[in-house]
Amino acid sequence: MPKHPSEPIWLRLVYRGARPVYWNGGPEHFGVQDKAEALQRGEIGPDGGVRFDLRVEVKPEEAGAPVFVGPFAHGPAGGRFLYLSWRNREGAYAQRFKLPLGSIVWADIHAARQADQPLLGEVIDLQPRATSTGANIGGSRPIVWKPPAV
Repeated sequence: MPKHPSEPIWLRLVYRGARPVYWNGGPEHFGVQDKAEALQRGEIGPDGGVRFDLRVEVKPEEAGAPVFVGPFAHGPAGGRFLYLSWRNREGAYAQRFKLPLGSIVWADIHAARQADQPLLGEVIDLQPRATSTGANIGGSRPIVWKPPAV
């Protein structure tokens, strides 16, 4: 079975939200997590959102659906996602969000490449929640990835 070469694509993730309910870290403890568990910090934009620009690789599955690979792509080939993570100063995760990549289709990727712009995804979480035992509620968060406006 021939291997399909991967090609780079840029993603821009914008987080608009509050910090976790229980968290003692600072800006250096918040970011997009890679497979080595390092956090890539974002930049605060003029509108207050935290922006992360990520280079990922994409290769097609046999069925033609995009498969994301590289240090930021977590999970199985058919269900890849990004981790947006907050760590406490001591190193333990205070909260992590799974941000699915599955809604990205080839038409989006081609549009982004043609415009020489990243695909844009936005996460809004203005009311973080915690359990009665004091644990932050993480889990999957919906995200819509949009190609650049042409």
